[in-house]
Amino acid sequence: MHILVTNDDGIRAPGIKALYGAMRTLPDARVTVMAPDRNQSAIGHRKTLREPLRVDEVTLSDGTQAFACSGSPSDSIALALMGFVEDPVDIVVSGINQGPNMAQDITYSGTVTAAMEAALYQIPAIAFSLDSQTEPAFEAAAAFARHIVPLTAERGLPDLTLLNVNIPHTTAIKGVRVTWQGRRQYHDELVRRVDPGGRPYYWIGGKAPTGDREEVGSDIWAVAQDYISVTPIRLDMTHRQMIDDLENWLDDFSL
Repeated sequence: MHILVTNDDGIRAPGIKALYGAMRTLPDARVTVMAPDRNQSAIGHRKTLREPLRVDEVTLSDGTQAFACSGSPSDSIALALMGFVEDPVDIVVSGINQGPNMAQDITYSGTVTAAMEAALYQIPAIAFSLDSQTEPAFEAAAAFARHIVPLTAERGLPDLTLLNVNIPHTTAIKGVRVTWQGRRQYHDELVRRVDPGGRPYYWIGGKAPTGDREEVGSDIWAVAQDYISVTPIRLDMTHRQMIDDLENWLDDFSL
């Protein structure tokens, strides 16, 4: 089993070290690490087209040889699967992200969109995120990765589908729940500043996002209840129930 490991926190982040360390303990597994050369959090599904991409071979703190890409997380996966990594990849794993990626977070998350890129290449992919921004306690996430990765590699995933896994930050995990995307509430605020030259600049600030913890069965609910959340994500985002209504809106249009 050839496993490709990536992340969006940067190739020297502790979460990716925990993930590739877990993958190397799997029987008959061969692991390749390729990730952004710096933190690319919340970059979404960025694809670099108008500037060159560079890849450097680096040695990580434990002696692991890895590849650092100058582009985004999804660039790292695209380069690897288009031929930079010569041997066929059986599964892509992304993370372990420091911070959750639930509900609508997946549209921002470089961790999840790296897995999306793999799904576009019809390679099974899993994104792993820990529900903590400050304490890198990745042991439970790594243990679950060791369980679910070989199962997914063996059984495969449907076309254009990936798994999004969120692990609660607790020593008392109750189990696993298969979930759907919940509903986030974002509390972003525009912060205005003025530089020494008198020109305005802006930060996106505000409080951390919250979410509906009462929607039983959602990813947000599961993690709040100390369950590992596993959400199957499909890249077909068509709102099929709206097609008939939308056709009725537009049926009288003519040029």
